[in-house]
Amino acid sequence: MTLRGRKTLKWTLWLLLLLLLGGIQSSPAFPQLGGTRPMLLMAAGICAVLLETGVEAACGYAVFAGLLWDIVEGRLLGFYGLMMLLAAAIGCWLINNYLRVSMLNAVWMSGFGSICCGLICAEFYLFIWGYARGAVMAILAEIFWRGVYTALAAPVIYWLMKKIQSLSMGTVQSSLRLRASKMRPERKE
Repeated sequence: MTLRGRKTLKWTLWLLLLLLLGGIQSSPAFPQLGGTRPMLLMAAGICAVLLETGVEAACGYAVFAGLLWDIVEGRLLGFYGLMMLLAAAIGCWLINNYLRVSMLNAVWMSGFGSICCGLICAEFYLFIWGYARGAVMAILAEIFWRGVYTALAAPVIYWLMKKIQSLSMGTVQSSLRLRASKMRPERKE
């Protein structure tokens, strides 16, 4: 199979996984932790940013995950798409400059992104309009538990996406990104 065919297979399987995760996230039968369900689409977008070396492709995948999330949650179309674009851009910048590709980074980035997205959503949909009078602490606790639950679900999504990538791409593409300083030739003393 050619490289183009392998990439097409990888992206097709990742998109099918994204649709499956969107269905699972919106399912009322999914187990809850602290009264909330995890943001599986947030974790999938973050994991794509970690595993894909093309920044544009990873951000496009994250925006598609956000738009699917808008449809699943019944929100204004583009709200979560914009949140996912911001999370993907910050994640790409962190990975390209400071962090390594690892499951631990997927966990904390998914949890932190979930909490930030929950706070922004609560601000625009509840706090500005005064709908959360007397329930601010309950809302903040729900946002915190949703972030924890998303962080707990992120390793499974990371493992699935990495497995799909390794099976479809084989040894052609490596998910390891090196900093520019690591790519410079060693000095001879």
